[in-house]
Amino acid sequence: MNKVSQNRIIGIDVSRDWLDIDCLPDGEKLRLPNSDQGHARIVDLAQSISALVCFEATGGQEWRLWSALDAAGIATR
Repeated sequence: MNKVSQNRIIGIDVSRDWLDIDCLPDGEKLRLPNSDQGHARIVDLAQSISALVCFEATGGQEWRLWSALDAAGIATR
C-alpha cells in the first residue's frame, strides 16, 4: 500500500459548477467555481501549503482541474 508523504491534503468534491474544498489537517473549507480562475486558486493554495490534492472522478468534470494541477507539478490522487 502506498503511503501519503505530505502532511497536508486538499480534498475536493468536483461538480460541473463548483469545487468544494476541505483542507486537512487544519479544516479550512471553501467553495470555488470549477473554472480556470478556481483552478488557479487551488494551484496557489496547494503550492503555498505543499499539499497533496485528492479528488474523485466525476464523469469528466475533473479533467480540466487535474490538467491545471499537473501542469503546476502538484501531486494528485
